[in-house]
Amino acid sequence: MRSDRYLLSLRVFGVISVWQGHAFRALEHRFLRLASVALAALLLIGTPGAARAGGARVSADGNGFTHGFHSAPSLQPPIVFVSGRDPDPQYGDIFTDAQNSIQAGPVILNPEGQLVWFDPLPDGRFASDVTVQSYQGQSVLTYWQGYGGALPAGEGVILNHSYQTVAVVHPGSGYVADNHEFTITPQGTALISAYQIIPANLSSVGGPRQGKLIDSTIQEIDIATGEVLWQWQAYGHVPLSDSYAGKPGTGPYDAFHLDSIQQLPDGNLLVSARHTWTVYEINKQTGAILWELGGKHSSFKFGPGAHFEWQHDARMQPDSTITLLDNGAGPGSQHERQSRALRLRLDFKTHRATLIKAYTNDPSLLSSSQGNIQTLPDRKVFVGWGTVPNFTEFSASGRQLFSISFHSPLQAYRAFRLNWWGQPTASPDIAAAATRQGTDVYASWNGDTEVHAWRVLAGASPTGLKPVGRFAKANFETKMPVHSTQPYFAVQALGGRGQVLGTSADAKR
Repeated sequence: MRSDRYLLSLRVFGVISVWQGHAFRALEHRFLRLASVALAALLLIGTPGAARAGGARVSADGNGFTHGFHSAPSLQPPIVFVSGRDPDPQYGDIFTDAQNSIQAGPVILNPEGQLVWFDPLPDGRFASDVTVQSYQGQSVLTYWQGYGGALPAGEGVILNHSYQTVAVVHPGSGYVADNHEFTITPQGTALISAYQIIPANLSSVGGPRQGKLIDSTIQEIDIATGEVLWQWQAYGHVPLSDSYAGKPGTGPYDAFHLDSIQQLPDGNLLVSARHTWTVYEINKQTGAILWELGGKHSSFKFGPGAHFEWQHDARMQPDSTITLLDNGAGPGSQHERQSRALRLRLDFKTHRATLIKAYTNDPSLLSSSQGNIQTLPDRKVFVGWGTVPNFTEFSASGRQLFSISFHSPLQAYRAFRLNWWGQPTASPDIAAAATRQGTDVYASWNGDTEVHAWRVLAGASPTGLKPVGRFAKANFETKMPVHSTQPYFAVQALGGRGQVLGTSADAKR
């Protein structure tokens, strides 16, 4: 596979490092640029549909896995590769994130894989868990943002449809918010995954008596006030000996590694801890663990094919089945040949877990961390594969319908199909370049979902612009050749009824 070739080559350059509990560190930009310039040609040779996004050709830049735009040169989003055709555009856009890239940040793609919105985060930060939720009766865009490494640290962000910040959620009581979960509850509170490094006796797992432990924690935060309303720590509820994380090293021991939190209809929580290979139901009132699925003390026996290791994103579905991503591989450990998205049924009378369906990608993928599974109408599913930056939609029968991917070493924590509309407060972007026939005008509007067409204006001065052409919107950036040789240009973004949604600043050719 091309990703295998690329990862092998990057290892030769020495720009990838592996750390316990997470798949990769963020790559240092200067080394990444040097490595990827040499490998850009290798990436695009022999790859069907290489450098194509929704049928529109894009130009790879020197680093080989991002591309740029004339009208928005500050953006370097990932190149998107599409296989097949989305049969269900009504399911909405694709929400994900780009990690380990020249620019990291939240990403929205349309069903054809074309860029809708990209927000490169400054200062080496990255985004995680990009999704649409409800807050104060309105749909909002949410994600975690912060810094990576062995111990990620950051905050939850809530944006409105103009991509303006509505609220920022921080952990309390001296804890640090990691990148795994940021869920807004129907009560208007936030459930976040957090941690604290504490002293602990690690002798039960082969470590020192006076060791250090990463205590995985759940906090419920009042979004409006920042008050911690409820808290649960894994240490004290889950024995350290339940961990599959191996013998402690020199750093703090990551025994639990909570990676998903779901509030159930009765108020209890469904929690996944990948380092114990276990899904738990936690009583919200008492903090007690009601049952365990998987791991060393499972409350359920597994039927054929229902087992999992190093899992992510456990969710109870409305039909009482459980979905999760069976990574099958973890830090320094591989138990399966490929990762699987699973739907399981739990029988609480017989205490048995039965496999309903396993979804696997073609070609097969093995993701050592991250990833998720989303249920869609008609029992279809959409799967994000985490460290392997692929997103795949499957029919109810397991037939692969279409897939989208980035190039490694990019990663994406989760991926969702969701409906969204966006209208930025900033003006549309424009660039103009002289040609032999006139002028090529380029227009884009990062985050907008309402533009149907562009009107090109030209004139001898910025105050004397007149229409010289109208073009249907095509891709994130629309190229519009006009015969005008006037020195100044601008564009108007037009809605479905021809109304002006926004006007760019003027640009000189």
